[in-house]
Amino acid sequence: MPTSHIPRAIEGAEMDKTTTRLRASLNSTLVMKLYDQLNALPIPMFVGQRMKLPCISFKLGHLSASRYESGHVFRAKADALGVVEIRTTEDLSRLDSLILVHPWVDFLLDRQPVGSIIQTTPEENTDNPSFMLGDLSSLPLPSNTTSVAKRTRGAWIAARLGLPFGARPRDAASLLSPSPVSLTDRRTQAFRLVARLRQPFGALLFTQTRQNVEEYKRVAAGSRVIVHVKEDTPLNVLIDNARMLDVL
Repeated sequence: MPTSHIPRAIEGAEMDKTTTRLRASLNSTLVMKLYDQLNALPIPMFVGQRMKLPCISFKLGHLSASRYESGHVFRAKADALGVVEIRTTEDLSRLDSLILVHPWVDFLLDRQPVGSIIQTTPEENTDNPSFMLGDLSSLPLPSNTTSVAKRTRGAWIAARLGLPFGARPRDAASLLSPSPVSLTDRRTQAFRLVARLRQPFGALLFTQTRQNVEEYKRVAAGSRVIVHVKEDTPLNVLIDNARMLDVL
């Protein structure tokens, strides 16, 4: 269901309480499988003129439409999200297929990326996970921009997705290879991932460019779509939809 705002990320005692409850109610094997599936996804990258975006995708069902003073209101159902509402000036009814994606994989995994994309308007908290897009500092630039300084890499990617951009430096130690993690620690991280995944998040909206071709372009980039994964969503649904999206 849509919600009006994205709350601050749960941490500390609240996170401990939530993960304890999840341990008692969820299949730990499936939780670990979801964690490993997302952890295995590469960071965002460019291949030619296409972007490979790690995400969890949710296919939208049939759209119902109504008008408001400056555009359209579309409603559709997604299996893991319930009814989704999209307010936009674009006419989405002309599109054959739509998917919402949860692209904030680094946040879900509690990674500490360098040079994150963030929203910096006064109304938004800069720690808000829905405006972060992973480690951009080491991504390759397209061939025609190799002379551009490293600090523009994130801005270029942000422009491709229509996202606001702001660079926030992180500790350089986060660039080093991670230390080995014990099975107990991995299991804890996996349940923390599920806790974060159930929080409301800012979704991106994409449409398939051609039938039977797995490539997508972003639509309704000016619309803020806030949704959350329903608690009764089977973990297998999320595992099956963790993917790299081929974005034009």
